[in-house]
Amino acid sequence: MPEVLLSNDDVTVLGPPEIVELQVDFGATGVRGSKVFFGAGNPNSIDIGSTPLLNDTYINISPGENYSYLYQYVSEAGANTWVEVLKMNPTIYSLIHTTTYNNGVAQITIPISNITSRGINVAGNFNVQYSIAHTNPVASSMSIPALAGAETSLVINFKAVEHTTDSGPSEWIDLDDVVTTHLFISLFEIDES
Repeated sequence: MPEVLLSNDDVTVLGPPEIVELQVDFGATGVRGSKVFFGAGNPNSIDIGSTPLLNDTYINISPGENYSYLYQYVSEAGANTWVEVLKMNPTIYSLIHTTTYNNGVAQITIPISNITSRGINVAGNFNVQYSIAHTNPVASSMSIPALAGAETSLVINFKAVEHTTDSGPSEWIDLDDVVTTHLFISLFEIDES
């Protein structure tokens, strides 16, 4: 409290307090914000190297099942646990393949395990995009036969024709050559509801 040094009816002069206390402590530790962890595998079954706090996140960087899943540490049914929130990126597979066409027909067979470790047995779950590199213009189509039971390979059948002017007037003929096929395959779930 300031001390009165001089006082009259017109003027009051105040001085500084006798003691000034300055505390330089940082104070109590606050709650940490969301921290992002990463590691190989499901965070519920491995030691992530630190004690998580609620709302922390974890990314599984181990190839295989649940690769690139984002987990969040939450309180669920009275216990703290990691739960899957979302997949950070879809399953994507790309390949440059040397393909031999005979009479306009070719086939590429890819082990499903090269694309995903999940047990996918529905051909419609694979989104295949492709292009054929050739010196002449090429028109093509592709089909994927239904997967039967526990089939382990994705078979892609191609039909193609090329536009040529080599033997006189321009015409479309069956592709009969070795070409490069660029494949881009993504995997998604089909909503059956």
